[in-house]
Amino acid sequence: MINLFVYFISFSIGFLLIRLILGEKANISFFLHCALALGLGLASSAALTFFFLLIYGQFNQAGLIAINLALLLFLAALNFFFVLKNSYAESLEKIKHEAVLRITMIALWIIAAVMIAILSQQFPFGGWDAWGLYNLKAKFLVFAGNHWTDVARLHSHTQPSYPLLLPLINTWIFSVFQKDLIQVASMTGVVFCLSCGFLLYAGLATFIKRSVAFLASLLLLTTPSYIFWSTTQYADVLLAYYLLASVILLILLVRMQEQRIALLAGLFWGIMPFAKNEGIVLMLLFIIITFGFLLISKSFRPSKPLRLIRSLLFGVALSASPTIIFKIFLAPVTKEVLFNPFVYKLKYCNIGGFLTTIHFFANTMLSLGWTFIWVLIALTAVLSYKKWFFVKELRMLTMIFFGFGLSLLYVYLMTAHFDLTWRLECTAIRIVLYLLPSILFLGIYALWVKIPKD
Repeated sequence: MINLFVYFISFSIGFLLIRLILGEKANISFFLHCALALGLGLASSAALTFFFLLIYGQFNQAGLIAINLALLLFLAALNFFFVLKNSYAESLEKIKHEAVLRITMIALWIIAAVMIAILSQQFPFGGWDAWGLYNLKAKFLVFAGNHWTDVARLHSHTQPSYPLLLPLINTWIFSVFQKDLIQVASMTGVVFCLSCGFLLYAGLATFIKRSVAFLASLLLLTTPSYIFWSTTQYADVLLAYYLLASVILLILLVRMQEQRIALLAGLFWGIMPFAKNEGIVLMLLFIIITFGFLLISKSFRPSKPLRLIRSLLFGVALSASPTIIFKIFLAPVTKEVLFNPFVYKLKYCNIGGFLTTIHFFANTMLSLGWTFIWVLIALTAVLSYKKWFFVKELRMLTMIFFGFGLSLLYVYLMTAHFDLTWRLECTAIRIVLYLLPSILFLGIYALWVKIPKD
């Protein structure tokens, strides 16, 4: 539990950074500010750890603590001099009026948090390959000295091309008190598992009744398969969090059309590739579809879309820089994607492979471990089917997720180095996990939002 202090340092970094970006008129709720702050702060600490390892050449406890505290003090000074106050979207009177609801929510969230923390200890060492995929890499970053770059030359079974966000977060958390690294990895899983639920609530509460948003978050945090897979120390729960944050910020960008929101959205979009390779595809889809919408939309003045695009690109460039450096100079070429599939004999690129993939995902989503949460999502989609075509943010996000689905189908049908069934068994459940919070958010949001009259 003592490591929670380190998470609080990163949370403070993220909180002050968001406050500085949004300025005096925050235009978001305090709870959404906090829910986004933890993820942005941990990603910032991970990026600092990555650049420190590159420059200094090896792990150093004092150095990592110093640069994080220096950033925290620098952001605190900037906030003190340039952001005199914040005007959040919710008033104190409204908070007092809903005191009973908030106390109830906090109590139930605490119960859910304790339950999730206890359940996570059933597998204290994580999933069967989490040790090789992520925890082994964290040990390399900490104990390998100036050979830490060998993390990208490990055996192919450890997927050395995987981005390093999760190992870097665990390295930073470990660096302060230097307790058991496995306990740190377990706690990170629990923190992000809970953070997805809190972010789901904060995002939905921005647009709909808080009571409905709370029920949605509680539904997510009590789904057995979600609890299990998000606490098994894989990076999928990280991608789930940053994807959900990206979805919420895209909607805010479309609604507010502010450069500060665009910058914040770009930062979160650029973090997704640092979590998992699939984040690269998601980031590109967010960029392409959003830029296309901004350029063809007639609701802006001529110069407004270009300003928003510049802010988005600047944010993406800042947060994606560790991934770009890692992919270009350190990571080997991944075998998961065939960049030239025509040189291979593709035995799954046919109707049989297509039906096998669809059937496997359908069975995965309808399994009892999800307690029919995907059936509920499908029901919300049917009830609000018209809105997916007429509400611009839903139309954009539909295109993003449809494009991502096509990219996943391409990867599975182009399988050449693995057995398709084995690959589906290893990856389908994790894909369902990191898509769940965002799809649940969109399903409930679509029920609430109104079709514009124009």
